[in-house]
Amino acid sequence: MNVSLKPGSLPEGERGRVSLDPLESPTLPSRYYIDEGIYRQEMEHIHRKSWCYVGHISDVPEAGSYFTDTVGEQPIVVVRGADDVIRCFYNVCSHRGHELLKGAGRLKAKGIVCPYHAWMYHLDGRLNVARLTENVRNFDKSQFSLKQINIAVAAGLIFLNLDPDCMPFEEGMRGFAENIEQFLPGAKDFIVAERLHYDIKANWKTVVDNFSEAYHIPIAHPQLSKVLEREMEELKAERRWTFNRFKSKEGFPGLELKRGSPYYAWQAWPNFCALSLPGSTNLIVLRMAPDGVSRCAERVDIYTPEGQTDNPKLHAVRDLFMHMFNIEDISIVESVQRGLASNGYDQGRYICDAEDSWFTEYQLHWLHMQVLEALEAGARFKA
Repeated sequence: MNVSLKPGSLPEGERGRVSLDPLESPTLPSRYYIDEGIYRQEMEHIHRKSWCYVGHISDVPEAGSYFTDTVGEQPIVVVRGADDVIRCFYNVCSHRGHELLKGAGRLKAKGIVCPYHAWMYHLDGRLNVARLTENVRNFDKSQFSLKQINIAVAAGLIFLNLDPDCMPFEEGMRGFAENIEQFLPGAKDFIVAERLHYDIKANWKTVVDNFSEAYHIPIAHPQLSKVLEREMEELKAERRWTFNRFKSKEGFPGLELKRGSPYYAWQAWPNFCALSLPGSTNLIVLRMAPDGVSRCAERVDIYTPEGQTDNPKLHAVRDLFMHMFNIEDISIVESVQRGLASNGYDQGRYICDAEDSWFTEYQLHWLHMQVLEALEAGARFKA
């Protein structure tokens, strides 16, 4: 992959130095999953400087629609303006910093009103009304607009970047939207069928790592292994995103799959994971939001075409994911996190082959190289 890392700058552990070549490399040393200092560096140099997924355009269907979120420990709000433009702002008032909105919904007023002192903002972020400021010396409303955050939409999915000097989404994520739309035509018109939340006792990377490889599926997911053929139709690895295409076996009660039905998986830097399970038209997006060095707030958004939310096959997919696959994965990653904190472990080995077989852990290495690159770049910036 194209990273700026030098071999000599890569970290070492008990099994040696991490390598740029996944075929030769031990894994990241365990300190990258349990060290508070490294976690703080990741927050600053990864989660506050990357394009992070927050939702879908169907979450803000009309003017005044909004939803709030937290990205990189920062409160944000996404709102559709009167001009039909979707914008993102820090969810704090410019007067004294009170949070402006909670949850999601549609604004009843003609703008955003702070519940503390009733400053009102236009939907485009400009300050409209500031009570009792007529006689405040040198007060200029134009200097108190909400702070705007970079936003991008890809296949209907909304991403934001807290870094005002970030690389444009279309440059870093070139081809990502087109790839989703190629295999899920009409994804931009999907709506959310269900939103699930999980509090996981594991580092965010531990959870993303688990999504990144199929090596564990025959052992840890015996039912899922009945769905998927043990071969990969396609692996596409770009600078900031990857795509995997598998195919299914026949059968499986509730889904009644035809042999060869497609199973798709996407991953995007840093913590976006998505899949489309065979059996119905769906896009399941997982966001592994860091919530401390050893905790992860996982959100799962299930999207489907409008009118398909009550499709029995979609319910079967949802139930398989909710009650089987994801519950199994949560148990796995929490066990791994405990092991990473043990004195009995420091490094393992990426299981890869030159053929990129179905079981490859290449994408773990792909993710970890970007983690190391971001941390190294942050260290250079501070030097």
